[in-house]
Amino acid sequence: MVRFVDEPYVSEAVKPKLSSVKWKMACGIGMTRLHFITLSDNGRDLFDIYPAAVFKQKSIRKSDRVIIGIADSSSSAFELIEQMVNECLNACGDLSDIRGYFEKFIKDHI
Repeated sequence: MVRFVDEPYVSEAVKPKLSSVKWKMACGIGMTRLHFITLSDNGRDLFDIYPAAVFKQKSIRKSDRVIIGIADSSSSAFELIEQMVNECLNACGDLSDIRGYFEKFIKDHI
């Protein structure tokens, strides 16, 4: 089942609508322009960015994914990822284990 971390990274335009977005995604109600950020399923990439329309599919909503970011556009999603990586850099001092940092982030915030 798709889950959200308790405090996802969110673009400014989404902040006032966060609870509504979570509810709509869980029910499979269509949303336009929103994008969800998760850790990548493969080991090579860091993040996957999914348009909200993907989550209208019941099989996707039932898959084991954790949403760590919500953006109001694809360009906003890239800016949010940049913010996330910068936070990792500030916390760790280097970028050698970004994926490990966010895996721990997910465990701490589920």
